[in-house]
Amino acid sequence: MIELPKYSVQTYDPRGLAVNERTDFTRRIPALPEKQLARDAKIVSQIIRAYEAGRGQEVMDIFRRKARLLSNPRYWEVMRTVWVAVGSTETAPLFRTLMQSGRPCRSWFMTPEDAAALEAMPFPLTVWRAYDGDPDPGISWTLDEQWCRGYAKAKGRRVKQMQVSREQVFAYVSRRGEEEVIVL
Repeated sequence: MIELPKYSVQTYDPRGLAVNERTDFTRRIPALPEKQLARDAKIVSQIIRAYEAGRGQEVMDIFRRKARLLSNPRYWEVMRTVWVAVGSTETAPLFRTLMQSGRPCRSWFMTPEDAAALEAMPFPLTVWRAYDGDPDPGISWTLDEQWCRGYAKAKGRRVKQMQVSREQVFAYVSRRGEEEVIVL
């Protein structure tokens, strides 16, 4: 059995998981021309300001409007951060479309650590999801059944589980402490 990283928050605690916990908007610096790096940085700054002001819809709007101007690596990296910051069942259909983009550098959606953890996972995996009802458009599942049950209880939701193959998993995201698996 593979030991995945665990965080201090083992179960869902609505007071313990600030939306920006362990959020870092940029971890790597791609080898790009200075002009593109500056453009990327400007867009990231706009997203950060909107996020820090608590304007989630504006975060999404900025990303949607300016995504085409981002370099390919930053497109994927910033999308991950926007997903962690404001992703939800309501925005899942939009994110599903964005995540199916054919843009190069898709591997930048995950951190190097998350990509290594995903590759080490023993498939098929059992994943869980807290959901409101059917149809459920959500794409976010978790490897942590206990976390999922705590979240479902706190939000008044039901829990479902399924088995997924490696081909079904778009990404693994360890931010927010929920061991998230994105299934498109």
